[in-house]
Amino acid sequence: MNIAKIKYTTAHRKAFRRVERQLLGYNTVRSLFHDLDKVILCAILPKKAYNWIADFHRNNSRHHRKATTRNDYIQVIIDWECARITKPDKPLNAKQTLDAYYPELTDVITPLLEELKLV
Repeated sequence: MNIAKIKYTTAHRKAFRRVERQLLGYNTVRSLFHDLDKVILCAILPKKAYNWIADFHRNNSRHHRKATTRNDYIQVIIDWECARITKPDKPLNAKQTLDAYYPELTDVITPLLEELKLV
């Protein structure tokens, strides 16, 4: 069990719901399950499995590498925007994250950033 990563991810989940409510005016059902797989896996697997857990999560989550719909991309934006609140190693906002790490998504993400008033 990895208590530190559970606390880290739980704080991120709370921030995600807070930012989602600020940007959308409500919380989605998806926000209730955001990163929950990481919390559960950290609770049942040994600490040394965290890299596998993180890879599994990134490879299987719609707000990471599986985004295809408008709602998926909104979840991506919220995830990027709230990461800086609880993750000292991720200080960028959503626009800065797009520009620095995902320029290939500019055409898809920029209109949503504008709609959410993040640019």
